[in-house]
Amino acid sequence: MSTTNDPSPDHQVEDDFVALKPGQTIGRYEVISILGQGGFGITYRARDGQLGREVAIKEYLPSALAIRQGDTTVRPRNTRMSDDFTWGRERFVSEGQTLATLHRVPAIVHVFDFLEANGTAYIVMELLSGETLEDRLRRDRTLGPADVDKVLWPLLDGLEQVHAAGFLHRDIKPANILLDDAGRPTLIDFGASRAAMAGRTTALTAIFTPGYAAAEQMTSAKQGPWTDIYGLSATLYHAITGQAPPSAFDRLLSDAYTPLAKLAPAGFAPGLCAGIDAGLAVVASDRPQTIAGWRPLLGMTQAPAGDATVVMPAAKPSGAHRPVIAPSAAAAAPKAGSRVGLWIAAAGLLIALLGGGGYYAYSTRGPDPEMVKARALAEEEAAKRQKAEEEMAALRAADEKRRKDEQAAAELKRQAAELKRQEELAAARQREIEEEARRKYEAELAEQKRQDEEARRKQAEELEARRKAIEFVQGDFEHFGRTLLLIGLAGRSDEIRLQGVDIVNDPALRQLAVNALASEPRHLRCRQTDRLTDGTPLYRCLITPIGAKAPLDQVPDNERTDLALALVRNGLVLASCDAPRSYADAEDEARGRQQSLWSRVKIQEYKRRCTR
Repeated sequence: MSTTNDPSPDHQVEDDFVALKPGQTIGRYEVISILGQGGFGITYRARDGQLGREVAIKEYLPSALAIRQGDTTVRPRNTRMSDDFTWGRERFVSEGQTLATLHRVPAIVHVFDFLEANGTAYIVMELLSGETLEDRLRRDRTLGPADVDKVLWPLLDGLEQVHAAGFLHRDIKPANILLDDAGRPTLIDFGASRAAMAGRTTALTAIFTPGYAAAEQMTSAKQGPWTDIYGLSATLYHAITGQAPPSAFDRLLSDAYTPLAKLAPAGFAPGLCAGIDAGLAVVASDRPQTIAGWRPLLGMTQAPAGDATVVMPAAKPSGAHRPVIAPSAAAAAPKAGSRVGLWIAAAGLLIALLGGGGYYAYSTRGPDPEMVKARALAEEEAAKRQKAEEEMAALRAADEKRRKDEQAAAELKRQAAELKRQEELAAARQREIEEEARRKYEAELAEQKRQDEEARRKQAEELEARRKAIEFVQGDFEHFGRTLLLIGLAGRSDEIRLQGVDIVNDPALRQLAVNALASEPRHLRCRQTDRLTDGTPLYRCLITPIGAKAPLDQVPDNERTDLALALVRNGLVLASCDAPRSYADAEDEARGRQQSLWSRVKIQEYKRRCTR
């Protein structure tokens, strides 16, 4: 068993001084080990600290353009390579963004996240286990018809959606198809950004696996879905025959390819063989241009009609073969009244035209007149059958409409009776509700009057208490209490509760704040501004800045810093729900810089706080 998301061609995992070490973090992900590495980047096994699951993370690190500086940072090797490195990183992130939108696509590795850190970019993917198709073929040599079906159709579904998103894989081969225990495939290691980089800079060389890369990948010719069709066709050819087809480059010079239709492997439908041959046409325009256009060829199960002959002309210099269909006498003149004969003749013609190593065409002499007549008769029979089916459908629709009308009338009658009963019940219930509401209103009115009187009394008491409770507390900073809200002053036995910040009971965070404020002598001047509902006084405290000249206690208030606001701004505490707007703005700014507090506060804890 092997684990996927390995970017190296041979899946070998070697220690390398440029790789991140186990225990290092990438955002919220902790590196566990190296899954693989190659010339374009490194793939790690990592743990998602937030969701508690293992993932695979691909790091953009093209060794020809960049190096790792220190333990984490990636930078270009020199200023000349900086533009190519940055351009490739943008392509890499764009690839991650596209793949992340395809999270429900079958047979395609799921991308959970993408992020930029350490001077480079990362794509976070599903961690899959199993063996590659390459490993399976190395052990078993070939796959049977049922196993090929398990691989082919899910990959067609997935690639069709990938292409619809404007994306290509560009590196389909057995090593990039992972099989689970049930033989279900997943396509991994997309090479779009890698191919784009190779086409831009001479520092990187495009790596193509012989036998699986289409001819246009070795030139500047346009690539498209037909390019992935070639790679998948070559992979299926290998799975069926036990060996990869010849290199497309070699085939351009001298085509030694043996079509599957000629090999006729036991158990495989002729249509499937013809479709794979079509997908392996050397010239891109001779291949199916889309998955949707390719799928019908692969799904054909009938062999060409026994009375149709496939004539293969001499090989052209390009090596492409285009057979000509020569119908026999029996096929050329089917009986007009035989519908089965017409359809067999038409199906034989279609399969023969589409079989072999590419899309086949008629010879230069033009279509055979008898075959044109056969096709016209077949189309006429099909039109008659369609018309009869439409007439039957119209009769069934009329009968169904009559039945539904009768049911609707009965239902309306039942609903009218039920509506009358419900109206009577509703009237009785309405009278009960009105009486109950009247009693409730009178009780609530009396309670509201009592509460208003109590509120006025309490408000008067609180105003009087605030008037009497204003005091000033002065002294040197001494310690933090149980939370960052509570501080102690030299010469005072009690603790001061700061106004404007919330509780963060984190020993490590508290020590960080203690060290920061104790780096130099400070002096506090606190003024009580409010009380909690339990009577605890709240203080707004001003603290002398670092570097203030002694005597510290004589530094005027306009040169002091609001202690609570400074703690919020430096990411050490959370702004209170009823704190001033400046506290909330400072908190948002600290969160954007991902300072100390925000690496500790969990999403659930943050959501439990008040919503501003």
